[in-house]
Parts: sequence; C-alpha cells; structure tokens
Amino acid sequence: MHRTAFTLSRKFKLLIVLATLGVALTLTPVGWSAPEAISVQTLMTRLASDQAPLVLDVRSAEEFAAGHIPGAINMPFRQVPERLDELQAITTDIVVYCEVGVRAAIAELALEQAGFEQILTLDGDIQAWRQAGLPLETD
Repeated sequence: MHRTAFTLSRKFKLLIVLATLGVALTLTPVGWSAPEAISVQTLMTRLASDQAPLVLDVRSAEEFAAGHIPGAINMPFRQVPERLDELQAITTDIVVYCEVGVRAAIAELALEQAGFEQILTLDGDIQAWRQAGLPLETD
C-alpha cells in the first residue's frame, strides 16, 4: 500500500515539475527568433532591383565554387562570428542560405546575437533555387 502511494506521489511531483517547466518556457522570452523567410522568386526580383540585399552563402568554399546565387558572397558558417566586422557596414537586408537550412540557422543566430536586425532566410535554401531553375554562378 505504501509503495502505491509512493509511486503516485512521485508521478504527481513529476507532473508538477513538467507543468512548471512548460509554463516557464512559454512565458520566458527566448533569445532568438527565426528570421523572416524570403522566397527564391522574391529574391530574384530584388536582386534585379535597386533594393538588392546582401546574399550570404554560408556553405563551404567548395560548395560555393560549384554553384551559388549570382552576387552572393561566401562566408562559411563557422567563420561568421570571427568575420562580423566585414558585415558591419551593411545597411540592407542580409539573405542567408546554405544547402538545406541547418548551417544558415547557425549563421543567422550569430548575426542576430551581434545585433544585426535585417536578416532574411532563403526559403528552401539553394535547393529551392536550383529546383526553380534560377541561374547559378560558378568559380
């Protein structure tokens, strides 16, 4: 009988802890929010306009050389924190992309933590650009 009461008590305490954690996570602001996405079509249009954003390819140098969005600059995601000074003068949107989004998300977090506010993520990354049949530059 005592074992059943003990088990119920532990389950009840666990439930309270989980509920409290859930409330805390819901009410506590998280230090990062996902950047707004930009479609490949919208990016292509903006690149041809006087409102062209900086396009930041955070893939490896080899991937960049094999094919990248025209006008993009290459800054592998691991280098972003140490190369932020190269971006300080940027006053336009910065569109960040990689192959599928993981490295771009890491780079976007580094940019946001450094105070950049005009960050956009390329919806679908370079895969979507290729699938849309949009032009690529190679080195």
